[in-house]
Amino acid sequence: MACCLPELSYTVHLKKRIFDDAQKDCLPGSFLTNIPNEEEMAKILKTVWDKNDKTANLFWIGLKKDKGVCVKQNLPLKGFKWMVDNNIQSNVTKWKTNPEGTCTDTLCGLLLVEYGDSGAKSIGFKDDSCKREHPFICKRNVTLDCPLPKISGTHDTIQLSNDPYTRKIVCSSGANFTLTCSEDLVWTLVDNKNMNISQLCQECKKGYRKDSSGNCVDLNKCEESKLCDGSKPPTTDLTPVKPNLNRDKSVLTKPTSLPDDVRTNETDVHIEESAADISNIIVPAIIALLIFIVLLVIVAAIVKGCLRRRSRKLAQRKAEAVALNGSSSMEKVNEKEET
Repeated sequence: MACCLPELSYTVHLKKRIFDDAQKDCLPGSFLTNIPNEEEMAKILKTVWDKNDKTANLFWIGLKKDKGVCVKQNLPLKGFKWMVDNNIQSNVTKWKTNPEGTCTDTLCGLLLVEYGDSGAKSIGFKDDSCKREHPFICKRNVTLDCPLPKISGTHDTIQLSNDPYTRKIVCSSGANFTLTCSEDLVWTLVDNKNMNISQLCQECKKGYRKDSSGNCVDLNKCEESKLCDGSKPPTTDLTPVKPNLNRDKSVLTKPTSLPDDVRTNETDVHIEESAADISNIIVPAIIALLIFIVLLVIVAAIVKGCLRRRSRKLAQRKAEAVALNGSSSMEKVNEKEET
């Protein structure tokens, strides 16, 4: 579960941009930060220090003087204004150097930072050409809300109380996930920002299920059935002993006390005798089958021999009849065969 985002949050971008591009990079959920008071200045300096990069000390902030507006040294912001609300006032009025006195050039504001042993501190504001490239600081736009997350499949979306930047998704399968709204007003999965949240409630193929990161993983059948947790299946407290051949072999007696090596040997005897019982059934069955096959072969050979002898006798009779009596005798022979 993610904690709700702070009311005001800042991001430090070390990649250098011109002022206008820095503004675009802060969108859509943030803007180049304003610094209306010392409290927010302290938060910004802490964010800069937490970035753990002491090479950058000038950062674009949302301070700008448009072309045609004159620098006014008597005003707190010297004629500059905060881009987010066009405010020309600030309780933070410290400038490192006074801006160049001009009415014809567009100027943009920078925050000058100095690093110490335990943190960063502000040296003040400084102006520069808006076409120069510098790192920049964005501030989250707390007036904007994330749009509803778009998730396919049957699910429920639950908003946690007093936290507009967190949603809990409960899929019809029972899987549930927590989303948080990023500074770009994009919903992301807690602990897996690269996950495509639109697929969170899509069913996995058979044999797979969703894990806490939203990925389909192979179903652990042992875990589901709780049969593979390392414990042995329940057994009786009977220890196998050498069976009495005159009694039912399924009946086991419980010895009072036997050494482990004796128990092992007696278990082996029990297994070997069981194997012998099986072999006493299989071997005679195989022998009987072989004898039956041999008898079938002998009977087939006898029948085949008898048929051959009969055929030879009939052929001999036909030949004798033709030779002695001619065709009439042959017909008689044929009649005898038919009868």
